[in-house]
Amino acid sequence: MPIYRAGTKLIYFAHVPKAGGTAVNRFVSARTSVTAFTNPRFFKVEPKLSWSRTSPQHIDVSALEKLVPLEVFDACFTVVRHPVDRLISAFHFQQDRQKSISSRTKFSKWLRRLEPAMAKNPYLYDNHVRPMDELVPTSARVFYLEDGLDALVPWFDDLLGNTLAPRTIELVNARKKSQTSKISPTADDLERIARLHRSDFERFDYEIEGSNASKPVGGVPYED
Repeated sequence: MPIYRAGTKLIYFAHVPKAGGTAVNRFVSARTSVTAFTNPRFFKVEPKLSWSRTSPQHIDVSALEKLVPLEVFDACFTVVRHPVDRLISAFHFQQDRQKSISSRTKFSKWLRRLEPAMAKNPYLYDNHVRPMDELVPTSARVFYLEDGLDALVPWFDDLLGNTLAPRTIELVNARKKSQTSKISPTADDLERIARLHRSDFERFDYEIEGSNASKPVGGVPYED
């Protein structure tokens, strides 16, 4: 969850994995002078030698508050995503990129195993499947991926007091249509997701009946 410095202001980005965070980080880094509390090489270090269970950019709120009082930040924001789409994206990422899920494993089977796995290890997959509610401070300004990332641009203009480039947020880690296998969650899948991420549906006002409920983004394009 990166921290940025812009003049005298400290800005905190509560980075929800699988919700366009890499693209947002590049945009904000270009608009600010210093980026801290992020480590893109986290997985290059052996787990037994790492100081934390997750990369710093994916820290949960409880751990963060033990290290940094939220009052030190002048602004805090996040981008959230429909929990169904987010879990599908996480599944694709772990299966296609991280190779942590067998290519033969179907989404429904993985999801059935996910609940006990998360109970055993809440930091599973570097918090890629952790409920957003546990990653986002209550004080954060919330943006929705379904509304498009460019919605952040005017907010940053007001926050920073300028209209410098970049003026758009470019896609990063987008899956090609040829790579995208259509996953249609079953009724059991949706029930399980609703249970696993109940707090996300309630806090961020998503409906379980359908993903992409606000504005379709088409084929789960964002991978981070």
